[in-house]
Amino acid sequence: MKVSFDADGTLLAYESIQKYAKELIERGISVYIVTARYEKVSDYTEEFVQKYEIKDLVKEHQYLFEVAEECGIKRENIVFTNMESKDTFFVDHPDFVWHLDDDQFELRCVSTTKVKAVSAIGSSWKHKCEKLLK
Repeated sequence: MKVSFDADGTLLAYESIQKYAKELIERGISVYIVTARYEKVSDYTEEFVQKYEIKDLVKEHQYLFEVAEECGIKRENIVFTNMESKDTFFVDHPDFVWHLDDDQFELRCVSTTKVKAVSAIGSSWKHKCEKLLK
């Protein structure tokens, strides 16, 4: 079984979500991070950095890898969509049970694929994820 987590606003933002990712790995579930981020820091434009008030792109990128490592998520299980909507990945990878994300646009896009989109907003996300795993 494979599941995925968004990075910004989801896995990177909440210890409870990080703990859940670790739990899933311990249960033998393959955990991925699917993020709209660019894979290379050099691909970001100055306008993007200013618009989102990113202070240190290198640190932001490194933090993603640190959290992934702490959770036990393999580097090869980190998918960068390079600012493409995530449904572009999931159309070609329909074998994921669910994707947990905080972004309503991404949730709508993912829901057009065979992968179940679960909102990380609110308190019922874990229950929904567990229900889909059964």
